[in-house]
Amino acid sequence: MVISGQRGINLVTWNEAHFHQLYPLANNPKIAMNLKDSFPQPYTIHDARHWIEHNQKFNPPQNFAIEFEGRLAGSIGAELGKAELRTNMEIGFWVGEPFAGKGIATEAVTLFTKYVFEKFDIQRVFAQVYDFNGPSMSVLEKAGYIPEAILKKAFIKNGGIGDIFQYVTVRGESE
Repeated sequence: MVISGQRGINLVTWNEAHFHQLYPLANNPKIAMNLKDSFPQPYTIHDARHWIEHNQKFNPPQNFAIEFEGRLAGSIGAELGKAELRTNMEIGFWVGEPFAGKGIATEAVTLFTKYVFEKFDIQRVFAQVYDFNGPSMSVLEKAGYIPEAILKKAFIKNGGIGDIFQYVTVRGESE
């Protein structure tokens, strides 16, 4: 599956063509610093294989490779809430360092948000961002997300405790 955007940006279902591009791009401490600790660091060839295989079981897909001009530029996906929280999806994304600052993440978030509202029976999509990650906050705001909450002292990363900024978009309010 390919979701086509503007300026050479596409969301593509993870496949074998991404394998040898993924682990060198994802093996960057600057990426891992901004993601949950479940994101491996260092990111190995085995992590890349596991990720690609894991994502081939979802129908409809919940995670996509972000491609820019035919090259892997990053990743975007969401996790569906469980039980009484099933009206929510939590979005996550990253773009490799060589692709930062080009509007790729904003376009990917915009495309992906439209996709999840079309494919999933949800009411809201939210993202949680560490307080030191201003670029991701900017991406979300440019993609139409609004600040919803600040979760005080909600995370610990590299020995430091910080706040989580939560952004949201709600079905029918910004589509």
